[in-house]
Amino acid sequence: MAAAKVGMGQLFGDVGQAQQLHKLRAQLEQLQAENERLKTGVLDERTKATLEQQVEELTAQLAQAGGEHEIAVALIDPDPNQPRAAIAAPVVRERAVSLQRHGQKTPIVLFPPQVNGKYALFDGEIRWRAAQLIGWKTLRAVIVPNTSDEVEKFEGQIVTGIHSQKLHDLDLANALLHLIGMQHSHLRERRWEIPKILNTAFRRLQRQGKHLQLAQIRSAPEEEQQQWIETVGFKDAQEQAVFATLLRLQLNPITINNVVFPLLNLAPDLKQAINAEGLDASKARELNRLSSQQLDVGESEAMSVRTQATHQVLEQKHSLNQVKELVEQLIGKYSPKSHSRDSAIVKFTKTVRQLDVQTIANPQDLEELEKVLQEKLAQIEAWRNQQET
Repeated sequence: MAAAKVGMGQLFGDVGQAQQLHKLRAQLEQLQAENERLKTGVLDERTKATLEQQVEELTAQLAQAGGEHEIAVALIDPDPNQPRAAIAAPVVRERAVSLQRHGQKTPIVLFPPQVNGKYALFDGEIRWRAAQLIGWKTLRAVIVPNTSDEVEKFEGQIVTGIHSQKLHDLDLANALLHLIGMQHSHLRERRWEIPKILNTAFRRLQRQGKHLQLAQIRSAPEEEQQQWIETVGFKDAQEQAVFATLLRLQLNPITINNVVFPLLNLAPDLKQAINAEGLDASKARELNRLSSQQLDVGESEAMSVRTQATHQVLEQKHSLNQVKELVEQLIGKYSPKSHSRDSAIVKFTKTVRQLDVQTIANPQDLEELEKVLQEKLAQIEAWRNQQET
């Protein structure tokens, strides 16, 4: 593939071309959002086919309007601040094979040259890495107008990652913390508290039965979302800010709270396995159970056991059930006492430990909890006395 020198004048020769590009991008993003609805089964097959065709046509128009160009691979800089960090080496190798066999089917997306003369990568990092792996000198690219609004740019990258389902849940978790901090200055220096803020607010909504409204409100217009946020009964501006960002992205706060943010607590070696090898989030959660506490060993030995298990899972391409079995076997091997514990008791104990009594708004709930715990303590005491006699 021959390299072609492309200048700014060629890319955006006049204002009209740039405006046309903006318009096509907006139309394409709207259609891609509609396509997301297809996954929920809202639309019928005929509508689905029509939308998919429109997306293909607009993509082609976008490429034509923006001027699809052959850009030298060496003139492309990756975006160090992009949300996606988990780009596994096997995925890059697979894409390299695909490029060699089938060619480049879709152009990558770039921002115009920066002060150093290089293009900034907006979308297509796997293709860019794969091209280097197989020695390609150029890639076909569409150039989109840059924006000086870093918040808008970063949010756009997150939306692109969500729509294309390329974003690992761990990347999504880190990206959301960063975005919420960018959008709400009072949380910028406290971003690591955001999961706790979300969890506290969500548990309160759950106790009030208002969490059931989230499935509907996340698809509502922004004005309706904002009205809901202001009237649902959040404690402070921090809780409002967190929910505002999640709902604007049409993410369900329940999923973010229960599935996505907990990945931030994974062991560092598992995060490394996600970023380097693409370890699935659900398998990482299982492997994270191999902690020093569960195995009843020191931190160093626990990490060694976990690392070997992770290697086995990746090497042998274990299913999630196989990972669960492996984890149970290892816990049973290293800590038979812990392994033989009643799972209901373990779960109850964990729930009680995690319960933040300060978040219980209803005094009756607090009284009932206190009463139940006192009754159980009395039963435990009576049982122990009976065993000793």
